[in-house]
Amino acid sequence: MLDPQYLWLFGLLIGLGSFAQGFTGIGFGIIVLAGIAFTPWDFERATVVLNLLLLVLNSSIIFASRKESHINWRLVSYIVAGEIFGVPLGYWFILAFGNQPLFKLVFGAALALFAANELFRPRIRRKLNMAFGVLAGVLGGFLSGAFTAAGPPLALFVYSRQKDPRLAKGTLQAVFLSATIWRLANIVLFGKGLTMPVIKIAAATLPILIVCTVLGHVASRRVSNDMFLKIVFTFILVAGILNIWKGLG
Repeated sequence: MLDPQYLWLFGLLIGLGSFAQGFTGIGFGIIVLAGIAFTPWDFERATVVLNLLLLVLNSSIIFASRKESHINWRLVSYIVAGEIFGVPLGYWFILAFGNQPLFKLVFGAALALFAANELFRPRIRRKLNMAFGVLAGVLGGFLSGAFTAAGPPLALFVYSRQKDPRLAKGTLQAVFLSATIWRLANIVLFGKGLTMPVIKIAAATLPILIVCTVLGHVASRRVSNDMFLKIVFTFILVAGILNIWKGLG
């Protein structure tokens, strides 16, 4: 289910994903899952490990960026209204189709969408209407429920309402955290629950996550590491295309 021989790879993925999230504000879940897609690990169980780690990750970034960005609670409320419906739908999807080609197809599309969004970052020239926040919440909630990766739709909406993306980091983490908590509730109430192997793996990799998140946040203040991010998102794009191919095969 969660073969221990892949723990070293999982630790590396946790480090890379948390560094990227500390650096850009998004990317942790999708980066780690892009790597896990190349292992025989049970996908739903792996996402539960990420769910626990995300509670710490999102909270720590909110704390670290509290002086540089404020949380726009009005934006958060619109997005959460959509997440209420999107997260359960996404988690039902992984429970129902997690081992089927359809899941690989949708997961591959989500990976490709995330990578394309980051590599070619579409610029919204005007503020999107607040009503789009609910739609972004539904779409992002579905991606969070299915893949613990709500980034693209939520980032596009929040960035459209904020001229400086760095100031949006706190708001983004707040909506990510709300989706993470709601997904965890669905796991406990309607899913396979929290098992000891899941908790042990989360505890073992937590120090890696904390250190790499701090390093990513510090680096974001001092350097512009475009090449690093392009390599990461190209890897995600390749993983997405391979999963689409598997889903169609």
